Amino acid sequence: MFYNKKFEMWYIYMDETWDLWFSENIWNSNYFLIVFLLTKYPSIPEQIIKKIFKWMKKKNVNNKTWFFHAYKERHNTITTLLDYTRGKNISVMSYYIDKRKIKWKVGKDIHLLYNNIVCKLLRKSTNCWVLKWEKIKFYAARRETNRYLNKQFSEQIKDFCKDLFDIDVILKYPSEEKWLQVVDWIAFALYHKYEGNNLELYNQIKDLIILEEEYLWYKK
Repeated sequence: MFYNKKFEMWYIYMDETWDLWFSENIWNSNYFLIVFLLTKYPSIPEQIIKKIFKWMKKKNVNNKTWFFHAYKERHNTITTLLDYTRGKNISVMSYYIDKRKIKWKVGKDIHLLYNNIVCKLLRKSTNCWVLKWEKIKFYAARRETNRYLNKQFSEQIKDFCKDLFDIDVILKYPSEEKWLQVVDWIAFALYHKYEGNNLELYNQIKDLIILEEEYLWYKK
């Protein structure tokens, strides 16, 4: 757990796994996860990614995009990425939803549900390491092209946090922010634990996790 000191700059990077839609489609997921990566050191991914490209060069693994997305990478690339992430000054928090437990239809309010999950996890972060009035830069992987929904998300996060800490909300594509690529492959490991009952990737990063809980407020 991090040492707390007032007025330090902290960084939270957020990603999610799969989707929050409650469809009967056979390809739909049973679980949805929101994952936070917490750190004081924004330059760490440069070290990780530089190291992984050296490894790829030795293994003759091609990556023409200079961008890592866990869903598209080979298994040995993912395990190497996770291995290089361990030992860094980061912590991980996650909420997961078992969508099969939901008894009602979310419908058009699904975006508000998503925003509420993020806000509740931010509230949890105050119990773990954030002191009141600290400065936070909150980076979220951009989900929507709709400007209204992006604005709604940012405003709701800022409003929720106004009595907790000073927060900047920054929406980026993972290709624009390397930390979002790191949290993507951590989220990928968590997702495989729940959706596939596969602990291989999860066991590589479990020591980084300071909070991993089911999101329960929707249960009757």
